[in-house]
Amino acid sequence: MTKNWIFRTIGVIATGAAVLSTVWAAPASDWPSKPITIVVPFTAGGQADQVGRMLAQHLSDKLKQPVIVDNKPGAGTIIGSQYVARAKPDGYTFLLGGTSNVLNFYTQPKMPYGKKDLQPVAELITVPLYLVTSPKSKFKTVHDIIQQSKETPGSVSCGNFGTGTVSHLSCGMLASMAGVEFVHVAYKGGMPTIQDTMGGQVDVSMVVEGLQFIADKKLHGIAVTTPKRSPYAPDIPSVGESLQGYDITGWNGIFAPAGTPDAIVQRVAAEVQSMLQGETAKSRFKVMGVLPSHRARAEFSTYIDHEFERWGSLVKSMNIKLD
Repeated sequence: MTKNWIFRTIGVIATGAAVLSTVWAAPASDWPSKPITIVVPFTAGGQADQVGRMLAQHLSDKLKQPVIVDNKPGAGTIIGSQYVARAKPDGYTFLLGGTSNVLNFYTQPKMPYGKKDLQPVAELITVPLYLVTSPKSKFKTVHDIIQQSKETPGSVSCGNFGTGTVSHLSCGMLASMAGVEFVHVAYKGGMPTIQDTMGGQVDVSMVVEGLQFIADKKLHGIAVTTPKRSPYAPDIPSVGESLQGYDITGWNGIFAPAGTPDAIVQRVAAEVQSMLQGETAKSRFKVMGVLPSHRARAEFSTYIDHEFERWGSLVKSMNIKLD
């Protein structure tokens, strides 16, 4: 009698495990059944935050569930990214990531999560940075900056939105290719960088939100970091026109914790493409000076692998390491 009871108990446990396994294998059937969170590892109000909120509204409309933006800035995007990397892979937590998610693995002495702990879902935008200064500044061209730096080494400060970020490396790459040195001034986000640049507290800076301020005459656009001029600002030259081979192109995309069901990842990726093809996104991106991505999910994943190789080589050549 005892043995039969034991066998029946084991059978119930095994059956329960099988049911749980089946439910976990196909969670997309009733997904989403509660609010979804998009973690933005940047301060509110910046370019990445704006894009994240656009996507949140679009997903909320399409998925018929609230999609909440949770800003978790700090440590060069590591705080927010780590939060998502450790989140339950159930399709209710996503990351609005970007170039920093690659750079951190080469600039930080130790990372609290691995390269494969976040899986690419969809690329949203490619992001040119703008080399800007105050309209009252004497610097009008890349040549002006280089000449001043050579005549008086260390006399030009270059603002960026965080040590080890793409903004910091944009300043560093310009200095390295020109054979000069800048005083690097790191801020906690793009908006503080812009504010001090407008006020003249820093000579020049590399920012991603610069185009709207250039259009409003609050900043002077010296150059754009992409290989070609931006279609939104054809009068602003590229840095590469002065320093051949210069190319810094940032990006933002959506990531999920590794192990998130493929059906959910595919659905979110499809909705991202739907948003990018809409006229609302195109018009808002134009104001921000960013370009909608045309990379499909698989291509985005391959691109991330290429970014690890590219930035790894660049950071090593610039000998950038944070303590």
